[in-house]
Amino acid sequence: MTGPPPDVTERIRSKKSQYTHFADTKQWHRFDTLFLPDATFKFVDAEGKVVTTPDGAIPYTWQSRDSWVAFFEKAFADIQVIHLVDPGEFELVGPDEVKAVFSVLYHAGAKGYAKEPPHETGGGHYRETWVRVGDDWFCKDLYMQRLYHRLS
Repeated sequence: MTGPPPDVTERIRSKKSQYTHFADTKQWHRFDTLFLPDATFKFVDAEGKVVTTPDGAIPYTWQSRDSWVAFFEKAFADIQVIHLVDPGEFELVGPDEVKAVFSVLYHAGAKGYAKEPPHETGGGHYRETWVRVGDDWFCKDLYMQRLYHRLS
């Protein structure tokens, strides 16, 4: 496995940190600096089955950045979240393409002291494909496998 140059690794790592910060602080308008418009997103459980909303109505798969942002902007409107990611692993698969894996832990819960919705804790791995566009890097594919999930 060949790693990308250090400046590329650091740029992608910085953007992943921005991803968590933007999600945690609900800066949805800034995700255009991280993801391509036609980026794809898929969230699965430990067995590889697509995660859905609690009622099973909406699968956690999206075919564009805007549809992904619209879903989470609404879903996170009344909850507080925090995401923590590790420094990541990187593989250069071409001069303009990098595969990255980040471990993640997250916590979500109602704002303030409300008891609903319940507190949620989870963790897993983001598997992503990043591509060079001009002098910058953007995620074109995000696959999140949730290995741990608990509601309390």
